[in-house]
Amino acid sequence: MSGQPETNPSIEPVEGAWARPISSRTGEIVMAAALFGAALFFVWQSLYLPFGGIGLPGPGFFPLTLGIVLAFLALIIFARVYAEPGGAPIHLGHRDVLIVFAGSAGVAFTFEALGAYVSLGALTAVLLLTIAKSALWRVALGTVLGMAAVWLVFKILLGVQLPTGPF
Repeated sequence: MSGQPETNPSIEPVEGAWARPISSRTGEIVMAAALFGAALFFVWQSLYLPFGGIGLPGPGFFPLTLGIVLAFLALIIFARVYAEPGGAPIHLGHRDVLIVFAGSAGVAFTFEALGAYVSLGALTAVLLLTIAKSALWRVALGTVLGMAAVWLVFKILLGVQLPTGPF
């Protein structure tokens, strides 16, 4: 016994060579600012679309509502961050976050060309395989059920035709 606490390297977090430590307070402020900026963008762009009404919402209704809710939540994050003292360091550039960003960019580029269901299904499958490390049968089941839910919400409940692509 050397008096040093023993650590098990298999349970210590591995951040990767690209991850950089920053203060969690700084990270939360940056994230709240990014959410607030996205909210302002949604509100701004929704003003160019017909609003409609509660009974028959137009194309500007949901972006405006989303923007208002997102701005409110970003302000709550700002208030919580300023009410608490500084936090522990976090690592910017975590592998899982980079996978989600790359997958989201892939959806943006393939949404119309391949169709909504193929691109969103591929994103779901990639995330379940790489981040959740799910078994293949769970990936297939989750992807099929997720795309059925997307079809139900958009096509049946909202009456919106998503791009179908070549398939």
